[in-house]
Amino acid sequence: MKRKIVLMGVAAALTATALIGGSLAYFQADGQEVQQQMNTRTLSISLKDAGSGTLPEETVLFDDVMPGADLEMEHRLVVENTGDTPVYARVTLQKVWGEYADHSFTKEFDKDSSLIRLETGDDWYIMENTDGNDETLYLYYRTPLEEGGQTAPILKGLRIAESITNEYANKGIFLDVQVDAVQVSESERARQDAILTEWGVWPEFSGAGEIISIEE
Repeated sequence: MKRKIVLMGVAAALTATALIGGSLAYFQADGQEVQQQMNTRTLSISLKDAGSGTLPEETVLFDDVMPGADLEMEHRLVVENTGDTPVYARVTLQKVWGEYADHSFTKEFDKDSSLIRLETGDDWYIMENTDGNDETLYLYYRTPLEEGGQTAPILKGLRIAESITNEYANKGIFLDVQVDAVQVSESERARQDAILTEWGVWPEFSGAGEIISIEE
């Protein structure tokens, strides 16, 4: 693939994995929904592009990228509840620098992931990794996702920090998106206990059941 470079070129390679067992292959979707039987209910979620209804198979290239640039995501990824019970959805995002060539990506461990700033909407509660790892973000969809419902887009875009230097010229960005879900329980305490057990965090809810804060 030909890339036009002014200061730096960014190839944003996107993988997507729906957890609870099963996965989507590197650079492509296998088309399978991920399901888990819970008593008489089926917990089932899938990732898709809001426009096409499928996952992108190609690598997204941004040409002529400059420091401080705001890059709009071509594909608006959403989470869809394909099961028969309401769920809370969580997205784990990893962002790393590296070399992208011949449909293969090699991570460079000495590059600063904090220079990649992901932008999302207010529908998501963002929790950064607190152990000093700038690669990982956790996004919790605030509203319970009803059967057949889908979230607002996970990512609106990404921003390249203005402080970036020429050592990042021609480097690529790799975004890994993983999704999992917790079944919505009837009582607030049951929901809190379920999320604590599955995700290791303690949520606070509004009266309508929306997530308003999360603590580790």
